[in-house]
Amino acid sequence: MFSFSKKLLYTALSVAMIGGISSCTRYYENDLIVSNDGEQSDKYAIWLQLGSWPNTAQYVLGASSLSSGAVNLKGNGAEVTSKADYGIIPHKGFYYYPSTSATTGRFTKFQLSNNNLGIVKEVPFTYQSGISGYAFANDTTLIMVGTNGANSKVLCSVVNTNTLEIRNQELPVNPIPVGFTGVKTRNATYANGRLYVTIAYTATWPAPEYPAAITAIYDFPSLTPVKQLEDNRSASMGQSNMWMQGTHVDEKGDIYELAQPVGASVTLPSAIYRIRNGAAEYDASYFFNLNTTLGGAAVALYGIGYGKAIVKYKALPDDGTDAGHIFGYAVIDLPSARLLRKLNELPLDKGEMLETVTRDGNTVYIMVNAESEKDYVWMYDIATDQATPGLEVVGGYDYMLRVDKLK
Repeated sequence: MFSFSKKLLYTALSVAMIGGISSCTRYYENDLIVSNDGEQSDKYAIWLQLGSWPNTAQYVLGASSLSSGAVNLKGNGAEVTSKADYGIIPHKGFYYYPSTSATTGRFTKFQLSNNNLGIVKEVPFTYQSGISGYAFANDTTLIMVGTNGANSKVLCSVVNTNTLEIRNQELPVNPIPVGFTGVKTRNATYANGRLYVTIAYTATWPAPEYPAAITAIYDFPSLTPVKQLEDNRSASMGQSNMWMQGTHVDEKGDIYELAQPVGASVTLPSAIYRIRNGAAEYDASYFFNLNTTLGGAAVALYGIGYGKAIVKYKALPDDGTDAGHIFGYAVIDLPSARLLRKLNELPLDKGEMLETVTRDGNTVYIMVNAESEKDYVWMYDIATDQATPGLEVVGGYDYMLRVDKLK
């Protein structure tokens, strides 16, 4: 694999800035997908990155299967650097992309068809400065949370995914604590008629964030506040980006949230909290310390059903550059707060802020950027607890950004 010495976070932020390149907000004629029913779209999508900072390019290619064969960019895929980045939202055969800018922002609905990321519809979007989390209340109602440019307000946008009509509203949160300078949103989760937004209070760099795990709860669709939860056994609840998952709602309606206090504390552990179905409190009987369980901090949580989840964790020490192949994957049981097993069949992965896990039925696909072996989309069979290599991704890439089930 290629060497890349900068944190992928900075790459992603740089690519996200492309939203300001075009001020065009209109329906597209020449780039319009032939039909909007998803019939022409690819079933799966793989996002890849080439190049070293700051000269990077992102590509997306479609795949009909992730279980066998091989695919590479040569003669396939399309560069999408000028259209979007991998902080994109897949849902029911389409992609949704918020490009945030105070003057030239836009919200775009894409469809991937025949290795072309075509624009279906696009509207102006200038309300939010940065979006970190999203959730679907139903198949046509997308909720996105973020902040204003000063990081002094939490903002919410509710999108009708058919018409792209957008309702914008500020979400009240508790005042910024003394000694801290701003507020940041993280994950958004919809369950039980409520919106759960994980947030963090920030300080001037390099001072750490406020040392608590915080979740703000709102009724939906009114978005009126219910309660703000806070616990100091961990910190930095949820993900600070749209590129990996940190919350899960199980079949019982219970909510599980991952706290990873890398920005707040070097001593607090990464941990999972639980909010019971219908409750407005953290479950006092539940605290899943993942550092102790895994031997390294967890960085992402992917629910896979049956009370289980895949966690991505640091299997080797982190040198701070995001260049090393240090990440492993493990299967946990959420209700019992128990490690089922580490997926040691998989080689160690590279890159933290990536969306490299997707589920299709009883199969979980995990795309791994190996250091010296071939790169595969691995298949984990939930029923048999077996992990085997599937589709080979040929060519060698700086980062394997995300894999999605589109339909």
